[in-house]
Amino acid sequence: MGITVSIRKRLSRDFSLEIDFEMDAGCLGILGASGCGKSMTLKCIAGIETPDEGHIEVNGRIFFDSDKKINLKPQVRRVGYLFQNYALFPRMTVLENITVALPGSRQTLRACAVEWLERFDLTGFEHRYPSQLSGGQQQRVALARMLIREPEVILLDEPFSALDTNLRESMQLQFIELLKTHNDVIMVTHSRDEAYQLCTDILVMDAGRALGKGPTKE
Repeated sequence: MGITVSIRKRLSRDFSLEIDFEMDAGCLGILGASGCGKSMTLKCIAGIETPDEGHIEVNGRIFFDSDKKINLKPQVRRVGYLFQNYALFPRMTVLENITVALPGSRQTLRACAVEWLERFDLTGFEHRYPSQLSGGQQQRVALARMLIREPEVILLDEPFSALDTNLRESMQLQFIELLKTHNDVIMVTHSRDEAYQLCTDILVMDAGRALGKGPTKE
């Protein structure tokens, strides 16, 4: 059914987000310079920020509608959000970070996490803390924490910007594999090459507004 976003949010006296777009299954890349409203768009979809007005709908479920007074809490939206800095809890181990806030017994959660540790090549790292991991390992932990919750839509905020060139290429290959099993993905980036390689469609933003949207190769 896809995703529909039509929202308005004033961020300062001189800047407001006024964004409208629809997307079907696939990966939509939101491309634009820093400060144009890309990350704020993701935060509004996830429920971290609340628009002043508008409508957000994902696969037939209304996340936000100012006219109908609907504003679902983030935890019931089933949105996976990968922050630019990964937002891992520094005093929690890898295993604790992956399973944090998940319901179930300790034994059940550990068994569930083992699958994701193996999938992201993190076996043996479950008792380490984020400070003991490389940037790529931290990113894989953040991805595992996001995907273990079986999100309906995945939001990625500059997911490769903190990685060096070799690691970035490796993680992009893993991301391509991820896209084969998750149909609704929105990725914020300022890299045209990254958007061209990974995204089926592109939305170009500037100063809080969409300049255009269409198939990437067009």
